[in-house]
Amino acid sequence: MKSIIQILSVILLTAILFSSCDKNEINYGEFEKLSSDQVMLKVNYNIAYTANPGVQIKINGERVSTVIQTRYPYPGGGYGTLGDSRPDYLVTKPGTSEVSISIPKKGTNVDSVVLYKTAITTEAGKAYTLHLTDTAANTTSLLALDNFALPDSGFVRYKFINLMPNVPSVDLYYGTTLMQSNIGYLKESSYFDMAIPTTVSGWSVRAAGGTTALATYSSASTILNRRIYTVFATGYSGRTDAVRKPYVAFFLTR
Repeated sequence: MKSIIQILSVILLTAILFSSCDKNEINYGEFEKLSSDQVMLKVNYNIAYTANPGVQIKINGERVSTVIQTRYPYPGGGYGTLGDSRPDYLVTKPGTSEVSISIPKKGTNVDSVVLYKTAITTEAGKAYTLHLTDTAANTTSLLALDNFALPDSGFVRYKFINLMPNVPSVDLYYGTTLMQSNIGYLKESSYFDMAIPTTVSGWSVRAAGGTTALATYSSASTILNRRIYTVFATGYSGRTDAVRKPYVAFFLTR
């Protein structure tokens, strides 16, 4: 009996070691483990249809997501978004790829309605986020290069993106401190660092030069030591419904 217990312990330990090697790796469809000749890709889905249909993400015709709804950085989610808060990415191949968003036929991966399709070009060994948003006339996107270089201890690193279609440019505040100013629609700021504050305050987005907050968000989870976040403003100024109203939201890069 003692020998059997020892053998089972060795098997269990081996299984734990092998499973830990795959931690935080996402492999869907035809994707493989990340290597130096592959890329990491996140899709920040912010196409805010009033009906808010469930959609799927496909890369080169292969489904790579669960069925999701708007304000969802996939995979991983974030703060003030749907999903959880893992800093995960999809793994795909470099070069030119086609990314599509579609409503699937119920219970299948087959496209019922294709909402958006675009070609992206990526380089091996790099990480990207494809930000998707919409206007009254069309859906559009921004492919952003992400950086995993961590800040010093005691600091947090951010990048800010304006995905609000009816606000030409916005300002980002933490409390009463202006963090980024005049960020145009579908534009991103450079990375910037903030010392961890002693008290938690709230984030807000205002129209550039304005004094009234369009959206606010407050959580200690957005100011964690040596983390990297992408902050994004999304939704429509003037709307009040839960799907299309303004939000300021976050996802972890690292």
